[in-house]
Amino acid sequence: MTDRTFGTIVAGTTDEYRLDVVTDPTVDNPQIVTYFTATDVEAACHQATRLLTAVTGPDDRYGELYAHDGDGGAVHCDTIHLPA
Repeated sequence: MTDRTFGTIVAGTTDEYRLDVVTDPTVDNPQIVTYFTATDVEAACHQATRLLTAVTGPDDRYGELYAHDGDGGAVHCDTIHLPA
């Protein structure tokens, strides 16, 4: 199971997002985990797509997008898929 906590220490943040880039069938082993801020979920999805495009790896890859819940937890927002 993918980690449901946020690895940053910014307390009370709700505009912070985490993208787990997955390049193999197991979502529990992300190739890269990146944190960024965005104004809302729509902007975060656009940024996550750009980040996923920039990652070196197989053509078929996807990312799991999580939002910071303000208490150190991660809430799943979306799955971004870049098909081969």
